[in-house]
Amino acid sequence: MNSIQEDFLNWIFDEEKNTEYWALENGERIHTNYDAKAIVEWLNNVRFKRGIAKAKLITNPQLCVIKKLYF
Repeated sequence: MNSIQEDFLNWIFDEEKNTEYWALENGERIHTNYDAKAIVEWLNNVRFKRGIAKAKLITNPQLCVIKKLYF
């Protein structure tokens, strides 16, 4: 698990490979801004790129987000 987590974090913080999941301020990237969709994208397009196993985001309408917390 630690290796998989490290691989994901390396991908999400790589400004050259990953431009979609960064918050911008005055046109400059200031920090990452991602959710479960980013993890699913990474699993499908990086980690399991060659295999048939694919990740899927399962939503639960009863557990919708009321507030977002940025840290």
